[in-house]
Amino acid sequence: MPVDVFKEGQPSDLDLSDLAGKICRQWKTLGLHLGISQDVLEEIDVNERNDRPYQMLLRWKRTTDSDAPYCDLYDALCNGRVGLNNLAKDFCYKKTPGTSHIFLNSHYLISTS
Repeated sequence: MPVDVFKEGQPSDLDLSDLAGKICRQWKTLGLHLGISQDVLEEIDVNERNDRPYQMLLRWKRTTDSDAPYCDLYDALCNGRVGLNNLAKDFCYKKTPGTSHIFLNSHYLISTS
């Protein structure tokens, strides 16, 4: 059975843009769980009329000093108030050769090829 392993390094801006399109209304709650203050989130809300989730993720990327940003992002996405566990697995884990993640009825199944 394959072991899930977090990606290494920093997510690219393009990857964050893709993620931002999937977090929608949870962006503020996610931002809080990534350590962004409420004041900063309100500033983004007022000043960034378009693409607030992306701007929040960029702010996080620029200010985090974490050695494991994918792990931090995974934890925040899986927080009960955010509830994006499947997205967390898909975005934060390395794709292991010989496996594929299949999305079925809000659950991931891992199948070996």
